[in-house]
Amino acid sequence: MTVDDFCQCTPSEFRAVYEGYVESEQRRERSAWERARMQCVTILQPYSKHPLDPRDVFRFKWDNEADGEETQSTEEIWANFDRVKKEQGLQ
Repeated sequence: MTVDDFCQCTPSEFRAVYEGYVESEQRRERSAWERARMQCVTILQPYSKHPLDPRDVFRFKWDNEADGEETQSTEEIWANFDRVKKEQGLQ
């Protein structure tokens, strides 16, 4: 947004631009995390006795929101990761 555009926009227009920017950044970050999760699954799958689902490795906030579940803390995420490694015989 140029300075002239900024000076000419109304508060509601600025809010819409800002929300669009924030949503775009969140999608970009989520995409990077999804790729990392798939890489982990791809790396771990040959060593697993059972097929792995990406959610078996890491569950993110947006996974829980889609399922209607509560968000996990960082400690819960790592505990789940360790549990899955043990279940799959990877530890």
